[in-house]
Amino acid sequence: KKSRKSSNNVDRISELPEALIQKILCLLPTKAAIATSVLSKQWRSHWKLMPELKFDALDHELDIESINKSLFAHKALVLQRLHLKLRLTGRSELTVDFGILIGIALTRNVRELVLKVHSSRGLFKFPKILYDCEKLETLKLMLRLVLDVPSTVSLRSLRTLHLEGVDFKDEDSVLNLLSGCPKLQDLVVCREASRNVSTFRIVVPSLQRLTIHNGDGGSYHQCCFVINTPSLKFLKIEGTNTFESSLIVNLPELMEVNITNVDEISDEKLLMVLSSVKRLSMALSPLKFKFPIGIIFEHLVYLELYTYKKAWWDLLPLLLHSSPKLQVLKLIDDIGWKHNDGGIGEWNQPENVPECLLSHLETFMWKGYKWKQEREREVAKYILKHTDHLKRVIFSSKDISYRDRLKVVNDLKSVVRDTNSCKFQYI
Repeated sequence: KKSRKSSNNVDRISELPEALIQKILCLLPTKAAIATSVLSKQWRSHWKLMPELKFDALDHELDIESINKSLFAHKALVLQRLHLKLRLTGRSELTVDFGILIGIALTRNVRELVLKVHSSRGLFKFPKILYDCEKLETLKLMLRLVLDVPSTVSLRSLRTLHLEGVDFKDEDSVLNLLSGCPKLQDLVVCREASRNVSTFRIVVPSLQRLTIHNGDGGSYHQCCFVINTPSLKFLKIEGTNTFESSLIVNLPELMEVNITNVDEISDEKLLMVLSSVKRLSMALSPLKFKFPIGIIFEHLVYLELYTYKKAWWDLLPLLLHSSPKLQVLKLIDDIGWKHNDGGIGEWNQPENVPECLLSHLETFMWKGYKWKQEREREVAKYILKHTDHLKRVIFSSKDISYRDRLKVVNDLKSVVRDTNSCKFQYI
């Protein structure tokens, strides 16, 4: 009876609809999905029809030859996703041929290609066959290589492009690649030191999201970005180097900006383009840039300011006075006490209460509130005391006892105006 019951269970699994079997297999690592071929003769072909293949071996070395064999055996007419995350050492560094791997994927009409490689080897060669792939929709390259891009690029369906650790032979290669992507909407550029490209031009009419990560190294700080993206809605700039020579030409649709860990911004014009945004996130010390005189964020309703940067408390009043319609204010310290670079200094209350506090601010959140620090207590109480329309207040602190939490909450609540029927949380 036991053997008959076991047999029935196997039959039930095998008799599932092919579409359901494919969904189940896609939940497994590709290596495990391929291993199901030993279950029976019928199961030998199921994995070969999977719509996606994901080989993840960053924590160990994977046999490149086995990946090649798996791709050759794959029979699906359309491969929705191919993810190759590899750690190459020794012989595998010498034998790997991304041209073969990518070529096989293209014969399966691959839609999403992710290639992430950790290797001690120098630069890899990039297969030129990928420059003419009209079905590809997502391309993410995370490895050290130099792109020598021809003028005849045809990536007509590409909507997402991520380049991490990728350099270009020259500035024309940058233009050739981007101009060959007429439907590109999401671009991520994570660059390291480069001598080949001094001006990185991003001229993409269709682009809606742009992330620039400025890496360390050499004389890279001399590189500038020219951004001409009339459809751009989201811009993120992060890194440790300056953007002093960058030029933002055309961003009429910009809605959200995130500026994180940029050492210095010496051109006020870069910040003037923010005047039209609705959401702004800044991890930037006012000691590293000159706040534009007279700037008004007339559409800004959501502001995040990171409190681990030096003299952040001097930047806060400037932002509040410049944001008359602000509805949500979020102060954040997510790096902890030990690495906090807030520095020493006193909080000076604004001479006049910012308009946004009196008329629009509804949500005040402070993550990583340092309740023992007098300056932060003064900032918190000032905002709570002078805000007329608060609906929600959320504070959080690290390493605080239940008793101290009650004490802090009562202290903060004591200054809240009676006109505010807000929900107060300390999490």
